[in-house]
Amino acid sequence: MRNLLLPILIVALAHGLHAQGRVRTIETDSGRVVQHYFTTGQLSTVEWTDKDGRFGRSRAFKRDGTVIVDHHTRRIAGHASVHFSYHPNGAVSRSEFSDAPDAGIQWYRSTTTFDDQGNRTGFSEQGHDDRHVIPHPGTTFTQPEEPVNPTPVPVREPEVAPCQKLFVNEVFVVNATRHAARVRVRVTNPSPTLGPAEHTLAPGDTVRLGTYTIGETFEGPENHLALEAMRVVRNRKRPAASGELRTNEAQVSPEHRRYYMVLSGWRPPRRER
Repeated sequence: MRNLLLPILIVALAHGLHAQGRVRTIETDSGRVVQHYFTTGQLSTVEWTDKDGRFGRSRAFKRDGTVIVDHHTRRIAGHASVHFSYHPNGAVSRSEFSDAPDAGIQWYRSTTTFDDQGNRTGFSEQGHDDRHVIPHPGTTFTQPEEPVNPTPVPVREPEVAPCQKLFVNEVFVVNATRHAARVRVRVTNPSPTLGPAEHTLAPGDTVRLGTYTIGETFEGPENHLALEAMRVVRNRKRPAASGELRTNEAQVSPEHRRYYMVLSGWRPPRRER
């Protein structure tokens, strides 16, 4: 009996793997890439993680290549992660996103569901920003019903200026090097939520610099602040190396984006002639 069950289990397992679409893992110079495919061969998801396992990016696609999910991920300065579930044909059925910095009360989670053709069927979110719970109390996602065959009535509407939404841009600095760093922040337009400052960061430390708001758009921090990072040296007479910075971003909600200015390396100090 056992000899008969073994071939059946092998065939069933092989059929199950084929039904979910194949998976391919590629090791590259920049990191690891995991690709999931539709059973018909098209790319369903791509998950890239850098060679240090700190930062990455996750995307999901329709069969025609349209992007339906796109998130930056990280395992430093807190976390940002994406978990995909799949339909039998290899299409994404659920995308679960989670994001939270190292310290503070800010956190965010969302779940998006899709049918087997990549069309969105549901969305829910939970979280907490600096001041509010997400979604805000009283928020509803139900569209009002439209009357059937409404009778048009000519009414002259008064001109009202549209209410512009403010998009929140939140900035962090991350020391991803093995040395302590001294960071100086200069701000173009200082405000109570973002001002000039100096910080000393140990290796692996994260500091929240603040936020700035803009009407219905997101703008990178390079337009609002300048960051200077210097390596901390014990000998003050020795010239300090300046930091190399790159910026990663994470979409927390439709009106909230986080920028992580990552100190990733050091440029050698200039030699005096």
